[in-house]
Amino acid sequence: MKSLAVLGVFSVIFIGLAVNSYMRESATVDEPHHLTAGYAALTLRDYRVDVEHPPVVRMWAALPLLFKPGVTFDTEDPLWRGGDFPRFSREFLYRQSDADSVLGCGRFMIVLLGVFLGWLVFFWAREMFGFWPAVIGLGLYATEPNILAHAGLVTTDFGITLFFFGTIYFLWRTSRRLSPGNVAGLVACCSLAVVAKFSGLLLAPVVVILLVIRVCRGDPWGSDFGRTREYPGRSLKLCGIVALLILLLAEGSFFTIWAGMGFRYLAAPAQLGSNSIILTKPTLIKAAPRLSAAINWIDQRHLLPNAYTQGFLFGQVKAQDRPSFLMGRFSPTGWWYYFPLAFLFKTSITVLILFGIALVLCAVNWKTLLDNEAWYLIPIAVYLGVAMRSSINIGLRHILPIYPFVILACGKPISALQSRVSPRWLLLLLVPAALELATVYPHCLAFFNQACGGPRHGLMLLADSNVDWGQDLKGLKQWMDKAHVQHINLSYWGNALPQYYHIPYTCLPKSSDFLSTPGHAGEPRWPGYVAVSAFQFRDAGREDIRALYDPLLQREPAAVIGYSIYVYWVDKKWW
Repeated sequence: MKSLAVLGVFSVIFIGLAVNSYMRESATVDEPHHLTAGYAALTLRDYRVDVEHPPVVRMWAALPLLFKPGVTFDTEDPLWRGGDFPRFSREFLYRQSDADSVLGCGRFMIVLLGVFLGWLVFFWAREMFGFWPAVIGLGLYATEPNILAHAGLVTTDFGITLFFFGTIYFLWRTSRRLSPGNVAGLVACCSLAVVAKFSGLLLAPVVVILLVIRVCRGDPWGSDFGRTREYPGRSLKLCGIVALLILLLAEGSFFTIWAGMGFRYLAAPAQLGSNSIILTKPTLIKAAPRLSAAINWIDQRHLLPNAYTQGFLFGQVKAQDRPSFLMGRFSPTGWWYYFPLAFLFKTSITVLILFGIALVLCAVNWKTLLDNEAWYLIPIAVYLGVAMRSSINIGLRHILPIYPFVILACGKPISALQSRVSPRWLLLLLVPAALELATVYPHCLAFFNQACGGPRHGLMLLADSNVDWGQDLKGLKQWMDKAHVQHINLSYWGNALPQYYHIPYTCLPKSSDFLSTPGHAGEPRWPGYVAVSAFQFRDAGREDIRALYDPLLQREPAAVIGYSIYVYWVDKKWW
C-alpha cells in the first residue's frame, strides 16, 4: 500500500508539473514533423514524413487526434503532393488545425510515458536498494528539469528513454529469474525501443555484454518455465542466453520493425507511385559508401521496410557532419567531450553529487560490480561513449536515456545512508533538488545548474535545443500584452507561427523564410522593440547570421523570454 500511495502522489505531481510547463510553450522545432508523421502513419499508413525516426512513438503521440474533432489533413495540399513535408507539417499544425489543442493532446501522451518511466525507476530502485532509496530516487526523477522538459514534448527522445531503460530493467530481472513475466517485459521493451528511435539499436551491445556477465557469475540461474528449477552450470546458462538473443532478434526486433511499418516494404501506399519508395540518394552514397551498399543490399531483398533502412542511413550520414557551439567556440564536427560537459552543465547539482558518490562507492567496492552496479553503469558507458563519437552536438536530449540510470545509481549512496539516519532526514535530499528546479520552472528546457551560472548564463555555454528550440512565442506574446507593446521587430528561429499567437511583427533580416509573408516583410520600425531568438546568436552553421545579431548581445535586454528570446529597445538600424 505504501508503494501504491507513493506512485499515486508522484503521478499527480509529475503530470501537474509537466502539463503546466508545456502549456506555456509554443511548438518546438521538431514537434510539427513528429506529430504530422504520426498522424500520417495512423490515418494513411504513409511513413515518408521525416524518415530520420521510426514512427511508433509518433503514432502514440498522434493517437488522440483520431478522436479529436476539427483535425483536418489536406492531402490535396500542393506541399503534401510535392513532398515538401517540413512545410506541410507547419501548415497542418498551425493552419489546418488548432495548434495548441492538437499539440496539447500529443504532449500529454508523452507525459504518460514519463509517468511509466518513473514507475520503472521506482520498482527497480526498490528491488535493488529498498523502499526509501526508491522514494528519494523517484523524487529526484520528478524534480530533474531535463526529464520534465522532454516528458512534455512530442519527440522520440522520451520514448527511447523509457524503452531503453525498461529493456535493461527486465533484463536484470530475467538474469535473476528466468520467468514468463520477465521475458515478456524484456521482449516488449526491446521491441518498442528499436522502433522508437534508431539509437535503440545500441541495446544490442549492452544486452550482449550484460548477458555475458550473467554467464560469468557463479550463482545458479533460476527458471520458472515449466517447473521451478536452477541452472548452475555455464553451459546451461549459455543455452538460455542464446535462446533469449534469438527471441529478441526474431520476435523483438525483426517482427516488430515490420509491424511498426504496417508489414509493408513500401514507405507509402502503392497508389502514390514513385513517391512510395525512398531511394538512396547519391549524396548519401558518397558520404557513407559502405553503409549505403549494405542498405541497398537489404533493400534489394526486401529484408526490412524501405523507410526504416533509408531512415537509418539518413540519420547516420547526418551524424557525420553537424556544426555546433560549445563555450564560445564553433566547430563543423563537434567535440568528443561535448556531452560530458553538457551533462555537467545541465544536470541538477543534487543528482551530480549523489552520482559522483555512487561512482566512488562502486570503485571502492569493485568486487561486487557484476552483481548490480554493472546493470546501470554499462548502459551509461555505452550510450554516452557512442554519443561522444557522434558529431550531433546539438542537445543534451541525445543522451537523455542515461538519466534514469544515473538516478538509479543515486540509490547506492542513499542506501548506504539509510542505515545511519531516519527516512525523514533522507527526504531532505529532495529539498535542494526542488529548489534548483524552482530557479528555472516552468522553462525546464533551458535549465543550467547554479554551479555553472544558472539558466541566464546558459547561452554562453551551449546552444540549440539546450537553450532555444523555438518554444517561447507564447511567452513573447504574453510579455507584449503585459508591457503594452503593439509591434515587434522579430527574428524567430523555430516552427511556430507568430500569426497564430496574434503577434504583430515585422520580419528582421536573415530570419526564417516563412516569417517574411505579406504584411510582415519590409523595413523594420524604428525606434522599436527587437526580439531575437537565442539560436540566432549561436547559429553554428551561419556566420553571417551571428555577425548580424552579435552586437545586440553587448546591450542590456529589456526582457528575456523563457531564456530563449531576447528583447531589446533599438533606436535605429544597428547593422
